[in-house]
Amino acid sequence: MAGTDNTIDLLNLQFTGNENEQQYIIFMVGKEEFGLEVLKVQEIIRYLVPTKIPHAPMYVEGVIDFRGEVIPVLNMRRRFGLSDNEDFEFQVIIVTEVNGKIIGLTVDRVLDIANIPEDKIQLTTDFTTQEKTKYLKAVGKLGNRLILLLDLDKIMNFNDEKLLEEIISSVEKTVDS
Repeated sequence: MAGTDNTIDLLNLQFTGNENEQQYIIFMVGKEEFGLEVLKVQEIIRYLVPTKIPHAPMYVEGVIDFRGEVIPVLNMRRRFGLSDNEDFEFQVIIVTEVNGKIIGLTVDRVLDIANIPEDKIQLTTDFTTQEKTKYLKAVGKLGNRLILLLDLDKIMNFNDEKLLEEIISSVEKTVDS
């Protein structure tokens, strides 16, 4: 890995902001910048190739062992309808919680952590049905940059969630026996 990889250290940064600002981890998927609330992120880990699981939805890359727990890893490029990224140099897995479940999100690279004032955040009531925008809850303005703010609850639908639970429980049984 190149010496410019500052991904893991980002979570250790402390930003001071006032109560009408939200703190976001800003990351790239394709050519777009996305944001995820810092409070929803448990950890950012270097990319490791997940173990593939049969019959999983296309955007589920597989599972990894995260601190002794088997967690699914979702490929955000696939989730957004983009082709896979063959350049793994800066790819990371953002470990977060969705609907009470720990999951990993594969993203192309983490850029920084930023405070976005609430008055610079425009909620998206009903954006579009395009893959990239139907998972958003808002758009934030950061200087001249537009940051697409993810709604984690929309990343996985209920049927996929149930299917994943079944697959992971069967994987865990195999590992335990």
